[in-house]
Amino acid sequence: MKFLRIKFVIPRGYSFANENNYKFTLVLNQGTLPFSIEISENDPYRTYVFKSNDFNFDIPEETIQNIHDALYLLCVEFDIGILLTPDLTTSFIPKSAITEMKGSGSTVVHDFFGVKLISSGTLIASIFDVKVSLASNIKYFEGLLNKYVRLKYKKSDALIRALEIYNSSFYISGKNQSARFILLMSSIETLIVQPKVSKRLQRSLDTYIKRVKRLSIENEERESVIGSLTQLKEISISRSGKYLVRHLLDDEKLYNGFLPVTFFNKAYNLRSRFVHYGITKTKDLDIRTIQMQGFVKDILKAYLEKDCCYVSP
Repeated sequence: MKFLRIKFVIPRGYSFANENNYKFTLVLNQGTLPFSIEISENDPYRTYVFKSNDFNFDIPEETIQNIHDALYLLCVEFDIGILLTPDLTTSFIPKSAITEMKGSGSTVVHDFFGVKLISSGTLIASIFDVKVSLASNIKYFEGLLNKYVRLKYKKSDALIRALEIYNSSFYISGKNQSARFILLMSSIETLIVQPKVSKRLQRSLDTYIKRVKRLSIENEERESVIGSLTQLKEISISRSGKYLVRHLLDDEKLYNGFLPVTFFNKAYNLRSRFVHYGITKTKDLDIRTIQMQGFVKDILKAYLEKDCCYVSP
């Protein structure tokens, strides 16, 4: 026998409502799994542990990965930032406690964030104070998780990385709008592919690179210039980003009053001015009021639907 355990965090300001002890259920090709739920509050996030009933059928690793990815994918519809990264810090477990647990004859595994299949009777080494504090309807979350676990789409590491960065922005204090803005822009940059410039321009750059190689200058300076010239063989991130936005979004929706491509161009300019000069406001956009979260969410959702061959179940 075994059980499935899912552990993730959401920002502390968010939670799920569990009316009348609703039983959360995950529907897999291998079978239907009901889960019990534990909740713990930490600063700055709220931790959820979903533990299934024991079962005796096999769940392939591919399905486990699908559940993991689905928890990120559902965030394109659910305004909440889910994180499962193993780099999150779990509670410290004294060695004496581990020794005592192993002395019972049971298998002991250290606590983790993510999705894992575990043998029945295994003890999880964790200090976990349960505090039930629920608010938002968990049925909606359940529906989305089941939807995205079954979703047929072309796998994309770039999309999962972009979603992880997007979700991380929810954990930045509301007062730190500049840090949130940079994370959201980084989420888009993860999806950007920089194509090569024209063959003619590439040949011209190669000529300049050969000339630089012959110059009598310090090797570090030479390599730096060669690296800069080599980068020019690819279309800039700003220009490539506009291609991406034009491909993914139509002009039906405005952001801060601008069409999507124009908004991205102005937002990327604000990003550059902030990073290099500390400027948080231009004549068009202000980091404190920029509609970046909604823009990035629309980009991620469109990327899933178009570039990942999204097919509604």
